Amino acid sequence: MMNDSSNSITVIISEKLSKTGMVNHFFSTRKGGVSSGVFSSLNFGSQHGEASNMVRNIDLLNGAIAGGSSRFVIPKQTHSDVVAVVDADNLDNCFDSTDALITNLPNVFVCVKTADCVPILLFDPVLRVVAAVHSGWRGTAQNIVGKSIELMGAVFGCSSSDIIAAIGPCIGKMNYEVGREVVEAMSLVLDNPSESITARHGKNENFCLDLVQANVQLLCQAGVNLDNIDYFSFCTFSEPELFYSARRDGSKTGRMLSGIMIQ
Repeated sequence: MMNDSSNSITVIISEKLSKTGMVNHFFSTRKGGVSSGVFSSLNFGSQHGEASNMVRNIDLLNGAIAGGSSRFVIPKQTHSDVVAVVDADNLDNCFDSTDALITNLPNVFVCVKTADCVPILLFDPVLRVVAAVHSGWRGTAQNIVGKSIELMGAVFGCSSSDIIAAIGPCIGKMNYEVGREVVEAMSLVLDNPSESITARHGKNENFCLDLVQANVQLLCQAGVNLDNIDYFSFCTFSEPELFYSARRDGSKTGRMLSGIMIQ
């Protein structure tokens, strides 16, 4: 659901995560920041001269959702399947070539950036462990969300059946056309690829990929209960007033930020 703060920042929150009362989380939109032009206005990308605006936008977001007192940890994403654990000793790390972060530290937002790809937030309310996952088609094909859950279990003892997952806004199926090489990659990790992939009408070698349903399937394959998975009907491509979209706007566009923190 949408949540508007007093300083005009608009974020999207998951009812399933909110109901636990144990985490603070958000999926940002492009509303309420200081960036201008094609990056208007709550841009969390640091390229194209936007680094200083990104810092200011993080400060605004921090003030709006956490009273300005929380730490934000954001990895340098490369569409990898690398998952890192954030602890008291590495809070200042850059987390190069990393696309998912896990922590059990309170008051620390683990975050990922997206602009069509899938942001996934995970929470184990039993052992109080959270994760933020960036999963575009490459991350999905590498099952980064499954690997994140596996590492939560290996490091903290989390059980997948306890985990609550929220899949944030991403590009919708009808606007996400892919080629056969993507279909073949997905077929290696999805038990039922036809649930997420359909042939594009009139085009023999083109298909539509439903990244949300693909990740729902991967979450279930990892042992997450379907009733514990939350997702939305937003499409980043078709809603330019709310979201940045790399496929719609090209490489010179902004980035949304998604994060989760133990309270």
